[in-house]
Amino acid sequence: MSGIDGKQEVVTPTVAIIANAVTPYRVHLHQRFAREIPEVAIKTIFTHDISNSPWAPSPPQEISPVMFGRGESCDAQTDPRRALHEWHKGGQIIDYLRSQGVRAVVTNGYNDLGRLRIIRWCGRHNLPVFIWGDANALLDRPGPVKALIKKAVVSQVVRICTGVMVCGQRGREFFLRYGATPERIYYVPVEADYDQINQVTPQQVADALRRFNLPPARRRIIYSGRLVREKRIDLLLNAFQQIAPKRLEWDLVIVGDGPLRTQLQGMVPRELTARVFWTGFLDNQPLVSALYRAGDVLVLPSDFDQWAVVIIEAAAAGLAIVASAVVGAAVELVRDGVNGFTFVPGDLQQLTRCLRDVTDPERIAVFKASSLRVLAEWRQRADPVKGLRQALIDSGVISGAGTGGAAADGAGIVVDPSAITGRAT
Repeated sequence: MSGIDGKQEVVTPTVAIIANAVTPYRVHLHQRFAREIPEVAIKTIFTHDISNSPWAPSPPQEISPVMFGRGESCDAQTDPRRALHEWHKGGQIIDYLRSQGVRAVVTNGYNDLGRLRIIRWCGRHNLPVFIWGDANALLDRPGPVKALIKKAVVSQVVRICTGVMVCGQRGREFFLRYGATPERIYYVPVEADYDQINQVTPQQVADALRRFNLPPARRRIIYSGRLVREKRIDLLLNAFQQIAPKRLEWDLVIVGDGPLRTQLQGMVPRELTARVFWTGFLDNQPLVSALYRAGDVLVLPSDFDQWAVVIIEAAAAGLAIVASAVVGAAVELVRDGVNGFTFVPGDLQQLTRCLRDVTDPERIAVFKASSLRVLAEWRQRADPVKGLRQALIDSGVISGAGTGGAAADGAGIVVDPSAITGRAT
């Protein structure tokens, strides 16, 4: 494209990231992309308005949010009754992509007809398109009939896509299973806001203790997440009951809310009610981080957890970690006997033993300190900005010379938006 002086005009390529709903983690990560990959203009397309947790973040203009699906919940995203609606929404998004001259698309998942339509359209028009998600090979257990259908659909999606972006090793294993090649897999993990966690002050910790009536001199096991069946808080409550008589200095703090709260509270025996605390849902990440800082161990006993950013948050806050072995982030950030333990999902005896070992007064300080080291090592090999940048370089969207410098350094490329033609089909 030429300017009025006859010289070619350098245009910053636009990259669209299609997400389901606004969450604090997504906002933080997209801000990093916008700040640290200035060679591209990030457009964040939200397909739904309501997350599966009652967060109410307002997306900053820095990530260029574009809202589709006002008033719609992402919990209904895969409802068969809404399949046609999602298909039409996909067409609207395609029209938007075309109008913006988008040079690459990153779509979170492929689990509705709208996303499948977008992926197919990108493939037909030679537009680089990447799947990005928290897939976990250990949780890929469809029945025989569903497995055949899934194999056909996912393998086709992988063939169309330029590459796949995964959070960790379990995601890599998943997409290799469905035909991805190693050179087309990029590590782009959903991560914690490390700066926010590191900036928690002693006063914020003291305020958090006071707000929830947590005695300052106690040690604490923390659970953070939704109170739903697959998270297995019931297993944690039973394990805590087993160790409580010999760990008199320890309390349990449940951060979060959900449909099982009343039932779970009813499980706590009378003699332990003063040692189990319930905060409810907290739409205040600094407050959650302050509670992490006030704790010693994070426990995530899930039967099903694709990734779990809370594991990363806990490591950043210097907590020891106990998690079930199926949790995606656990394979990355929990080293058995070093900074915590993993256990077989649903195994009460194993979880109880892990809690007994991790709360050993002679070992807890070493476990906690080791989490920071394990996290630092992992961040060196799994930086999401580095992963996205490499994907854009490999697909020709940006130059390989671009390593985080300003766009004025010439990292932009010449494009002609009219080259992307055709209607959504």
